[in-house]
Amino acid sequence: MSFSPQTFIKIAEEIKIMGNSEAHLRSFINRAYYGAFGYIKVKLNIYSDGASVHREVYENLLRSPSRNKQIAGKNLQRLFKKRKQADYNYNITIQNFECNSTIEDAKRTIELFDSDEDYS
Repeated sequence: MSFSPQTFIKIAEEIKIMGNSEAHLRSFINRAYYGAFGYIKVKLNIYSDGASVHREVYENLLRSPSRNKQIAGKNLQRLFKKRKQADYNYNITIQNFECNSTIEDAKRTIELFDSDEDYS
């Protein structure tokens, strides 16, 4: 049985319900990003797993002739920056209001990506 990265978005929603501690909020952002990132990475048939794979995925979208994929790439890039901040910048406090649009951004990124049938 294969795992669907979109499941991470559902996990993010569950984390959000579980609590509003900073650890919850940071985990929430992480899972929402990886839901969108993983889904698109699989659809693009990108199999590398190094640190630069994140850039490879969103730059692939930014170079697409499809306007929707370009917007999806910008959204994914923004979610990536938010995820990096949540995962590595412990000197800042993650606020609940910063998370409000994260799930919607992740879902919208997938919708934009899927709006074109051609996954190139």
